[in-house]
Amino acid sequence: MMTWLPMPYFKMSEHKYIKRIVLLLLAFLFVNCNNQVNKGAAVSNGQNIANNLKTKGKRLFAEAKYDSLITEAKKALILVTAIKDKASMAYANDVLGIAFSSKRQLDSAVYYLKKGEKLAIEIKHNGYMVAIQTRIAELYYDSGKPDSVTVYKDKMTSEADTIKNIPLKMQLTQKLADIYGTTNQPEKALKLYFPLLEYYRGKKDSLYTGIQLCNIAGMYAQVSDFNKAIDYSLKGIAYLNDRQYTKTISYNDLGSFYIDVKKYDEAINAFKKCIALAKSFNNISYMEDTYVSIASPLIELKQFKQGAAYLDKAQEYYAGNKYETGFMYVLIMRGKMARNQGNYQKAIVYFEKSLEIAKRTAHFDSELYVSGLLADVFGKAGLYQRAYQYEVKYNIVRDSLEKTNTKKNITDLEIKYQSNEKEQKIALLNQASKLKDIELTDEKRKWWFLLAFVGFLLVIAFLLYRSYEQKRISHKLLEEKNEALNLLNGKLNEANSSKTKLFSILSHDLRAPVNSLFQFLNIQKNHAGKLTEIQRQKHNERIINSAENLMESMEDLLIWSKSQMDSFSLKLNRITALELISLTSTMYQDFAEERKLIVEINCAPDINLTTDVNFLKIVLRNILSNAIKFTPAGGHIKISAEHHEEWVYFSIADNGPGLSHEQIENIFEWNSIRSDSSGLGLKLAKEFIDRLKGSIAVESELNEGTTFIVLVPAQPNGQIVITQN
Repeated sequence: MMTWLPMPYFKMSEHKYIKRIVLLLLAFLFVNCNNQVNKGAAVSNGQNIANNLKTKGKRLFAEAKYDSLITEAKKALILVTAIKDKASMAYANDVLGIAFSSKRQLDSAVYYLKKGEKLAIEIKHNGYMVAIQTRIAELYYDSGKPDSVTVYKDKMTSEADTIKNIPLKMQLTQKLADIYGTTNQPEKALKLYFPLLEYYRGKKDSLYTGIQLCNIAGMYAQVSDFNKAIDYSLKGIAYLNDRQYTKTISYNDLGSFYIDVKKYDEAINAFKKCIALAKSFNNISYMEDTYVSIASPLIELKQFKQGAAYLDKAQEYYAGNKYETGFMYVLIMRGKMARNQGNYQKAIVYFEKSLEIAKRTAHFDSELYVSGLLADVFGKAGLYQRAYQYEVKYNIVRDSLEKTNTKKNITDLEIKYQSNEKEQKIALLNQASKLKDIELTDEKRKWWFLLAFVGFLLVIAFLLYRSYEQKRISHKLLEEKNEALNLLNGKLNEANSSKTKLFSILSHDLRAPVNSLFQFLNIQKNHAGKLTEIQRQKHNERIINSAENLMESMEDLLIWSKSQMDSFSLKLNRITALELISLTSTMYQDFAEERKLIVEINCAPDINLTTDVNFLKIVLRNILSNAIKFTPAGGHIKISAEHHEEWVYFSIADNGPGLSHEQIENIFEWNSIRSDSSGLGLKLAKEFIDRLKGSIAVESELNEGTTFIVLVPAQPNGQIVITQN
């Protein structure tokens, strides 16, 4: 906090000192505001990229073009990473995770989703964080990693307790309930689904009301109440329409519930509706999953040929995509088909292979189910000892699952006990706090005496400080004078630097037009009688062109001189890229013809930009001058322009001797100028292009020519962030 002294203590030096502080603060605020504007523009640009990806992504996902979706997402990720837009980076990583999971490449999906999660946490974007964490948990469950599922479930539980945004809290509760459901904890899932159902009914949200009803149906199926499951499933489907993908999943679940109550015809009808909807969404992977599901009622109805046809399609798809879990379900169905056909040995082979996959991928529910199937088929085959062994394994796996539930109950009791223990500790702390209050009352008296002593010391310190402050003010006056001298020295150095640049420009940019004019005048003086009328007219035109070029170079010099003034501002005009290239190339047409150079112009006539024409013309002219200077006789120079989003690209390429890597690194530095080089023009080009908020780059290899690329904004907003690699 600043303490203002009484008026008698102020001197002129103090007024100046405070004024300088205020000016510095204003300068700091101006720079900071400008940075915030640039940052805001970069974020806006990142949002545009993310929106474009969202539009393309929906279409590519609907068309099941996952490879194209991955390509588009990676392109977007590179662009938003360049401008450091972390929100758009998180979104692009999320899209990549979805695309890879759709291709069943779970490791790649988890990799990109974890990157997205990290970015979402950094920027505290709860929406992205919830969606990505849910996807990661589901992928871990599909890949047989229950411990990792538990970690993400605990994360989401903690987040649900802290988030105050009600819609986002409901979204997180939805995802948490889904995880409880997929990890066989139906009671906990139902405790979340019913409040969600009431919430969305109150909001009159048909889609999410239907989703909650279908989710509740799934939980009743887990506790084997299949009639209730069918009832809730039918109610949920009534809320959904055919344009909503959730209806596809709901029909698949309904078919499974009908199988459990042995209504096989109804099950087949539900699965067929599911397949038709999946086809309309072009979701091949879900359609193949439903092929496995529809095989079950067909097998029970002994329609083995139709069931086998569906399984063949699914197996071919899973093998091509290396989806082991899907292949396990195909093996289970083939085993059930062989069992129902009385081919018990073949059924045993299928069941044992599927059991091996269930163990390897940690699908405990599938392991339990297949163990029961093996016990049944060994018994039917008369192999009672093996049947007994699998019956024992079935009970072991079942007991293991029950023990897991018991451990969870014990953990809940431990948490409750710890909570009671904490309450007792809080009560003891309250008693201790009362005793402390009594002790503090006695301590206050001691503090009053101590404060009086401290006050006495402060008076002495103030007197000493006042003496020190007077000396400091005198010292500050000397420092201010030194600063003023340093400022003058800095301005002198700047003036010397500008003078050096001026002399360099005079020798570089004016030498060519003066020499050209001198040569033409010399020819006219010494050889006028030898020229024909046509040659004389052409010669006079060249003299006029050289004089005009000299005049234009003088104007460019004046523009550069004005640009060094603090009050200088850009003069913006609208011009086509073709007109700008034509103006530049015309100046050097005679030189190019004299050296028999081919100058090719490749530019569409409708490329427009708003810029300082004089600045940009000087930039292009210097680059073209160097290209003509260093391109051998009979060589080729290509000038082109392209428009891309907010930018216009100019390119000038020659087939001259090229540049070394060392020359390229120093080509834009003022301290590398030599009298015999092309460096000065490029230094000016770099300085002017920076004023235009653009960039300039060079690509060259020795003996292979040189290409200069100039990048300028099509519109002069001055707020676009450029990242160069």
